[in-house]
Amino acid sequence: MVSFCILVAAALLFALAFAKRHHGHRAEMTLHEYITSIPPGFVDNGPADPNSVLDLRIALAQSGKDGLIEMFHNVSMPGHPSFGQYLSSEDVLKLTAPAPETVAAVNAWLHGPGLNATTMTLAGDWLRLNMTVGVANTLLDANFSVFTDTKTGARSIRTLNYSIPANLVGHLDFVYPTISSASFPSSVPLHANTTINSRATHIAPGNATIFARADHTGINPTRCDDRLVTPNCVQRLHGIPAAMVSPPAGSIAVTGMLGYYANKADLVSFLEFYRPDIPAARAKTFGAVSVNGGQNPQDINKAGEEANIDIQYTVGIATGIPTTFYIIGSEDPKINPFEALLDYFQSVPNHDLPNVLLIAYSANERAFEANAPLLLKRICEGYAALGTRGVSVIVSSADAGVGGSSPTAKDNCPDNKFVPVFPASCPYVTSVGSTTIQAGGLYQVAAGFSGGGFSNVFTSMNDFKWQKNAVEGYLQRLNRLHPEYEGLFQSKGRAYPDVSAIGTNVAFDYRNQARMADGTSFSAPIFASIIAMINAERFAVRKAPLGFLNEFLYANPQAFVDIKSGSNPGCNTDGFPATPGWDPVTGLGTPVFDALKAAGLAWP
Repeated sequence: MVSFCILVAAALLFALAFAKRHHGHRAEMTLHEYITSIPPGFVDNGPADPNSVLDLRIALAQSGKDGLIEMFHNVSMPGHPSFGQYLSSEDVLKLTAPAPETVAAVNAWLHGPGLNATTMTLAGDWLRLNMTVGVANTLLDANFSVFTDTKTGARSIRTLNYSIPANLVGHLDFVYPTISSASFPSSVPLHANTTINSRATHIAPGNATIFARADHTGINPTRCDDRLVTPNCVQRLHGIPAAMVSPPAGSIAVTGMLGYYANKADLVSFLEFYRPDIPAARAKTFGAVSVNGGQNPQDINKAGEEANIDIQYTVGIATGIPTTFYIIGSEDPKINPFEALLDYFQSVPNHDLPNVLLIAYSANERAFEANAPLLLKRICEGYAALGTRGVSVIVSSADAGVGGSSPTAKDNCPDNKFVPVFPASCPYVTSVGSTTIQAGGLYQVAAGFSGGGFSNVFTSMNDFKWQKNAVEGYLQRLNRLHPEYEGLFQSKGRAYPDVSAIGTNVAFDYRNQARMADGTSFSAPIFASIIAMINAERFAVRKAPLGFLNEFLYANPQAFVDIKSGSNPGCNTDGFPATPGWDPVTGLGTPVFDALKAAGLAWP
């Protein structure tokens, strides 16, 4: 304790000396990021103690970022000489590494106050360092204050603006956590895209619970209607074969965050009842990888709905495809969940990538504010880097219609405008919405909760030309149906979802109980399983994995059942209507396995 006090005192004296030495040079500083007001739900308790220690991350400009995005498009575009020629780990590292002059400039800046940064990534594009508030205020020309979450009482030290030396513009992308709403703990949480069915705690017809134990008393494992969807039903709806993929080929990675743990005992009971045809030794387990301290305890009372669903509907649908659960970060509520998204790219080994990556979490784009989209874009570019390696990134489109990521707040929309969600809005991923069964199983319509819309951040059509014609056709139809929607969304933004799958009243096992729920968290793993199985077919004929999917999907609309009915209400509107062709509720529609497989095998 004495040594720590001496260090803090020395740091404070140094900060004062540093401030004095650099006083008068503020003209050389340039405002880099700012927000105009405190995020909702927080109060400013005044300046932070200058002795408090901050843990900051610095994102350095990547020397080949433009080249990375260009290569992403090239390897995904049929007819291009580089199509299908996925990059190696070393290739990506070269493109994401900062230039030598960037490293030199940033190191010289940090050397002034005697700071030593730790490199967080193999590419060296992320640095981590500790410094006192006093040093940070001087170094960044900022005013770090203590902000309190009025709901939880959690405190965090942040600033509403900061500056960097003018000579670092173009070398330093941003400093985190500083100003964005997403850096305030719990202010803009990630949501697991699952809603336990509200009409009954467990699977039930009407209001009567018919079973709750893991022996699944009273349930028909092949049931398939508007009251209950089972894995057998999923296979019939989408034409997915039950046969084991042999030999096992490819892989699926399921992303786990926020303390949602996947329970193996629940998986075993789920498969024993719904998929007894799967050999126990081949498919009733999954691998687990810890990322940045993430754990997956097997106490049945700690099992998580989201994690269980994702694992049960990948292992249970992609029969025989190896599945790995990436447990990212900590369950500590004081740690902002967006750090988990960064942790994936900073911690997962580049040489051990899956062919399909599933992410069933979302958050409102507004978390990043109009003036601070840099963190959002950096994470999205990480998905592009995965695409250059041949990884298909599949995400759920959220469960609040046009109202954002939280079903409980879907009509609490700022300015009554529609609320897009991330990562579904990233142009380098494939987003999956939901459908529901009607007429006793005869047909499907859009699920009312299915997230969909247009990004406010990603608006460069060059990044999503593959959907240009489909979206323009929809906008013309929408203008005739709902002319009053003009101005409620960014019509030039990246549109989502891309596809959809069944997502209502779906059976799963949770904490030794049989349950059902609604959510795009079912739809996304179902679609991810289909892609993994098609990849296995491609491997069998010595073709590369499909990689980034959207060029492929939009070129093959015949492989989908077009969903023409339903809408996704939110923001006190009826939301977007599902119409013939692509729509921002169900995308291209629901996949027909054999047709999509044929298209996948014909794809170069």
